Order: sequence, then C-alpha cells, then structure tokens
Amino acid sequence: MNRVEEVKAQRSLYSDLDDLDYQIVTQLQDNARLPFTQIAKELGVAEKTVRIRVQQMQEEGILSLVGVVNPIKAGIRVQTMIQVAVENNMLEHVIDVMEHTHEIRLVILTSGDYQLLLQVFTRDHNELSDFLVQKLNKIKGITKTNVIVELKVLKSKLKFIR
Repeated sequence: MNRVEEVKAQRSLYSDLDDLDYQIVTQLQDNARLPFTQIAKELGVAEKTVRIRVQQMQEEGILSLVGVVNPIKAGIRVQTMIQVAVENNMLEHVIDVMEHTHEIRLVILTSGDYQLLLQVFTRDHNELSDFLVQKLNKIKGITKTNVIVELKVLKSKLKFIR
C-alpha cells in the first residue's frame, strides 16, 4: 500500500472511544500532568482502569501526551498555509520530499484543484521567500501553488471533540 492509500485508509479516531475514554482524554487535555489517581477519583473508577485505558489509547495511536509549543513565543513569526497542485503520477514523490522538509509542519491530502494543503512555519518573511524559491518551487511534480500567509489566528482549538 502506498502512502496516499495509507492516509485514505486511516480509521476514524472517534469510533473507538467509549464514554470513559472520552472523559479520561478530556481530563488529560486540560492537564496532561494530572496523576492517574486524581483522574480516577474524579471519574469514580480505579486508578488501574485509568492507567490501562491511557496505555491502550497510546498503543493504538489514539492518544499522545506531548508538550505543545507556542510557535510565536518560540520565534516563529510567519505561519503559512500553502495549497499545492501536483501531477497525478508524482503525488507520492512530492509527499515523500515534503516529509523531509524542515519548514513544512503539516501535509494534508485534500479534494479539489489542489491535492495537498501544507502548513509552513518560518521565522520571518525572508525565510518564507527563501523556502518558496529554494525548496518548494524546486520539488519535481508541483504544477501550481497558492500561498496564504496567516495574518492573525482567531481561534485555535486542539481539544478533541465528540
């Protein structure tokens, strides 16, 4: 199975969580450092139950407990979304190149005139310009791009919704 087929075949995360899993995830989203004993107490279940559920969700790739970096405070001043049109037979090649490109943080397969949507982080507009000219425009198979520079983030919700 190629990379594009793998992306299409991914299962929905929502269908595999029961009410208790959802409640545990909700608690951890508010504070990922919350002790399992405290979560268990608030949910009225055993600590072992919470520990096992979290471990299962981590093993299945449903849950990752990671630190989230604020890009602006980390020196990333320019966040850009880029729509990318790709020749039909070059999609997998383009995705492979993008996976190894430092500035590209997110690659999404989309429908419509553009097959891919990228999220790109750069420190300033000069770095963005260098990225576009020296990296993105040199990827074989890209036929067209539409660059959208984010002016201001009005909503950013990373919480799981049911």
